[in-house]
Amino acid sequence: MDQRQQLIALAGVAQTSVLVHQLALHGMVAQDKFATAVQSLFVLDPPSTLDVFGSLKQLRLGLETLKELLGSYESVLAPTEGPRYFSGILHLEAQLKSRAGMLTLIRSELQRLHSTYPAAQLAEEPAAIKQLAALYRSTLSTLPFRIHVRGDLNYLRNDHVADKVRILLFAGVRAAFLWRQLGGRRWHLLFKRGSLAKGVEQLLLTL
Repeated sequence: MDQRQQLIALAGVAQTSVLVHQLALHGMVAQDKFATAVQSLFVLDPPSTLDVFGSLKQLRLGLETLKELLGSYESVLAPTEGPRYFSGILHLEAQLKSRAGMLTLIRSELQRLHSTYPAAQLAEEPAAIKQLAALYRSTLSTLPFRIHVRGDLNYLRNDHVADKVRILLFAGVRAAFLWRQLGGRRWHLLFKRGSLAKGVEQLLLTL
């Protein structure tokens, strides 16, 4: 498989990881990056990997984070939180991949939501955010492995912030699912680390 395409998907995982961390600590993230994550959930049959995220520029944060993760396994996040969310998302996706019924349900519900709300408004529509978060709770949150988000409890206890955290994790799992579809495997992160890091460097040079 094309390593470039795998890295684009993996950058999607890295970007949602850093956004979860920012949201948990500060209660807010850049709206354009949140919108990229939300919209990625609804691109179910993409012609190309980039179609999931819109453009490479929209993944700059993810590529920069991935570069640091591959370099020293520490990122612009707190050293323990970045790798933990990143690895947790990959682990959660690994549990989802064998749940055919859950995958079917997620797909059908995403299609229903997409037909209800205009794509451009999904990230700014409170009702859509609530329904997306509820879909995460009724599906991915029921799997044996759960990602525990750490941050400022004043924000995490806010329903709207908590819902956005769930949606970002959802988008991270979607990116991890795409990465695996493209041939990505967790062992690559150990044994092909140098090659992956060079690939990320090349992608960043195109921005």
